[in-house]
Amino acid sequence: MKKIYYFFFLLFFQFAFAAYATEPFRFALFSDLHISTTNSIPSEDLQNAVIDVNKLQNVDFVIISGDVSNLGDTLSLRMAKHMLQKLNMPYYIIPGNHDVKWYESGDTNFRAIFGDTKFVFIHNGIEFVGLTTAPLNRSGLGHIQQEDINWMKTILEKAGRKEPSFVVTHYPLQTGDVDNWKDMANVLREYNVLAVLGGHYHRNVLLNYGGIPGIVSRSTLRAKDKVGGYSLFTVSDSIKVSEKRIGEQEELWLNLPINSERK
Repeated sequence: MKKIYYFFFLLFFQFAFAAYATEPFRFALFSDLHISTTNSIPSEDLQNAVIDVNKLQNVDFVIISGDVSNLGDTLSLRMAKHMLQKLNMPYYIIPGNHDVKWYESGDTNFRAIFGDTKFVFIHNGIEFVGLTTAPLNRSGLGHIQQEDINWMKTILEKAGRKEPSFVVTHYPLQTGDVDNWKDMANVLREYNVLAVLGGHYHRNVLLNYGGIPGIVSRSTLRAKDKVGGYSLFTVSDSIKVSEKRIGEQEELWLNLPINSERK
């Protein structure tokens, strides 16, 4: 049943989307690093991911989509930053629930170390916008503050309704993950959002956020495998997503035609 749903979901985008021509480029996405002072394996996996992506050709930048640390403590976040600074390309980062709700300081540590909980930049004519989706309390669902929804609308409005963009969150924007996801989805549908990128599930999944593709990526953690990994995105007239296990060839798992003009 899931395979049938997946097939028709891709078929829908194949026929509903018009191609958007852009100069092809690639970027990597790391998610759910879970760096910890009491467990060396997540640090080893991140270090290996950094070394691995630095060996690749034409990777323009790296996005880190949350759960950088396991507990949100200062030392773990500093450890993560030290390793990420060894990347040969820029990186853009947002927190996850573990970074802001597993420690009494909330997002204060994250802001102090990484400067902000949001990012905005433009690459090859496409805008990338990332923001936090942390729960209001440790046991609650993810939540997007109204001020951040307003901020997102302002950012996208400045770019223009037809200009393409990617949005980056930690939580998937759907029922059971973010309590007010529809409020954000209603805003995103007014603009040319190509996809929402994120993590949290520690696995590769294609979702549908009210008509907007949601691309969920694996964790850098090895889990039960021998090595960890990350995601590689190639953007041209489609969004190609590959899983890159450390030291192995990348494996394409998604080829999604781009919606050039949603409105």
